[in-house]
Amino acid sequence: MALLNVDKVSKHFGGLVANHEVSFEVDQNEVVGLIGPNGAGKTTLFNCIAGYHALTSGTVRFNGADISQLKDYQVARLGLARTFQIFEASGDLSVVDNVMVGSFMHTGSRGEARRLARDTLEFLGIAETARSMMTELPVAAQKRVALATALASQPKLLLLDEVGAGLNPSEIEGLINLLQRIHREKGIALLLTEHVLEMVMAMSHRVIVLESGQKIAEGEPAEVVKDPEVVRAYLGDHYVKRQAKEDGDA
Repeated sequence: MALLNVDKVSKHFGGLVANHEVSFEVDQNEVVGLIGPNGAGKTTLFNCIAGYHALTSGTVRFNGADISQLKDYQVARLGLARTFQIFEASGDLSVVDNVMVGSFMHTGSRGEARRLARDTLEFLGIAETARSMMTELPVAAQKRVALATALASQPKLLLLDEVGAGLNPSEIEGLINLLQRIHREKGIALLLTEHVLEMVMAMSHRVIVLESGQKIAEGEPAEVVKDPEVVRAYLGDHYVKRQAKEDGDA
């Protein structure tokens, strides 16, 4: 049984179709990449899965339970956490206090929540920032705090929304190593949407491609990037036609 099953999920905003009958699965031991051009519906799909948006139609099942009608906090309590493109941390709280928000998902004890938060910061290699304010941290460190907040909720599946955005190549390499360690040592399945394709290619067992809200491809990373529909979605018809002509002339 798949850990996550997304079955014909659609999301409409009035006359705008953001997602149309998207279906895929994520197994417990998988890292799956979700890619597509801007406006493809990736973040909307994440919001539907995590309970931030009500579905227009379709079903989402997580760990055997139908979560299609649940709210975001109910989904999180079942073990599905997500990060956001922009981490809206409270500016008047320290790093450890921000991470405690995730810790409180499974404990009502402030002392236990603080211990879990500090353990998570230690695991992510940023324990020295515990007393810092978020505004004092560079972007790369802020993203790790966002990751820590999600990780402190002890998820079975982590949805990562553009965690590589704004990072330089060295920071991206460090993030890839960290996420692989989370997957390997914590046994957490990962579903990531990312414009930094190097991350997707390096980490994913499978890649799913969205265009205009619809799934147009799914498979192993090396095969998906060769798919003419995927190339067209990213680079346009003129590129596909030119490439076909060059291949024919070769």
